[in-house]
Amino acid sequence: MSESAATHTEILLQGVSFYYPESQDLVFNRLSLELPRGVTSLVGQNGAGKSTLLLLAAGILLPLEGAVLLRGIDTRSLREERERQRHVSFVYQNMEFETEEPLGDLLERVRAGGFLAGDSDALLQELLEVCQLRPLLGRRLQETSKGELQRAIIAFSILYGSRILMMDEPIFALEDYQKRRVMEFLVRYVREQNMSLFYSLHELELSRSYSDHLLLFPRTGPPVLGQTEELFTRENIEEAYQVPFTMLKAREQLYRRHLLERYGSD
Repeated sequence: MSESAATHTEILLQGVSFYYPESQDLVFNRLSLELPRGVTSLVGQNGAGKSTLLLLAAGILLPLEGAVLLRGIDTRSLREERERQRHVSFVYQNMEFETEEPLGDLLERVRAGGFLAGDSDALLQELLEVCQLRPLLGRRLQETSKGELQRAIIAFSILYGSRILMMDEPIFALEDYQKRRVMEFLVRYVREQNMSLFYSLHELELSRSYSDHLLLFPRTGPPVLGQTEELFTRENIEEAYQVPFTMLKAREQLYRRHLLERYGSD
């Protein structure tokens, strides 16, 4: 690997194999992949391995074979959670919190305990505005809706100050205008700070609009990485989803309805 390539590679997977003990069916078999700095969206059917790859790349799961280098560090050596979180924050699809502290206090605690350098007051104020959190500052998180909670968690991930953000379906319960508002902020912030964002969404149009790179999970074979504008084609998307492109919007809506029924909405 050249010096230039190494400079721009955030996460390197080297011959990674992984399966879950309950199934023992290989999710990845000797997968080698360079994940670049910037904004990368993961696109593919449910069960294709998107969430598993994010968890491996973040060091939350460890490969059974091979190695994952997170900013040049083998994830097996990141034994302390805080040490790992210095490098990467992970937003799960369905996160819950039980705490008596109101959101305002939690935001301050996350900011004080994280890794942001310098004055972060302006960033906090911007997050309160973008994520529409001001009316919620006096509430406990268990008193918020699913969409409100998702917006709060996104704010936590930014305020914590990790250099890489990984997000698995982080905005499904938001209204459409909120999704674009949040994604526009995330992409702008990550680019300004020379950070990286890796995420999966069920809305293909958002994935295309708000990413530099696309990690496409085809029906067969390993995931394929490329520039979004080049890889996001009708032919590639139809091959990955095994559904005509014209039907994908209806499929997205059905999946969002399933998530909202399961987890709740804003």
